[in-house]
Amino acid sequence: MLIVTEPAEDLQLLSEEELRVAAGLDPEDDSQDEALAVQGLRAAAALAGACGVAMAGYDASLLPLRGAAPRTLKAETLVETIRVRPGYQYGTLVLARWPVLEIISVTTGTTGLTAADYYLDIPMGTLDRISGNETLFWPCGWVTVEYVAGYDEIPEDLKGYCGQLMSIFHQTATSAVDPSTKHIEIPGVITLDRWVDQTATDSIVPDDIKTGLVRDGYRRPVLA
Repeated sequence: MLIVTEPAEDLQLLSEEELRVAAGLDPEDDSQDEALAVQGLRAAAALAGACGVAMAGYDASLLPLRGAAPRTLKAETLVETIRVRPGYQYGTLVLARWPVLEIISVTTGTTGLTAADYYLDIPMGTLDRISGNETLFWPCGWVTVEYVAGYDEIPEDLKGYCGQLMSIFHQTATSAVDPSTKHIEIPGVITLDRWVDQTATDSIVPDDIKTGLVRDGYRRPVLA
């Protein structure tokens, strides 16, 4: 189970000026800010999905927020509860959100661990149970981890991908492209053919952006 206890205050990856530039407008032109904000949120959510950001729910204390929280690449505080079943003990726990910025607490059952009792592999977002230099199996039962994951500051190359996607959304919106269209061409921006599920509402993330996200380390590597 994964819940958000401190959600990101703002889900946008780009500033107002950056959204305007991505749309091909002057940085001072605020005439389309309302539409650009919506398109920017769509781009940010689509990138989070393309990066494999795990879904989470809101903590009950955050009412009136409830249900599934939006996926975001921005930093959030989360509590994850993992069940270690008998016969399936293992030495490494893979945390659902990544990159991990900080481990706040780790509890096995009702026992709180100290920082000397576990090791965080920051690049992989994994936790090992340790004793000195020895790696231990996590005990059967429930392991609860409170941690912060995401980005405090959005890297410039990730902003670049968001700007690319934002440009596509803006161009398709302003060129009145039929959502059922299977072939889209925006000169100098993108040409793509897509299969269209009439019941789906997922945003398009072109293959070149997905490839770049993997190459630049924004999609988590598959752990064996």
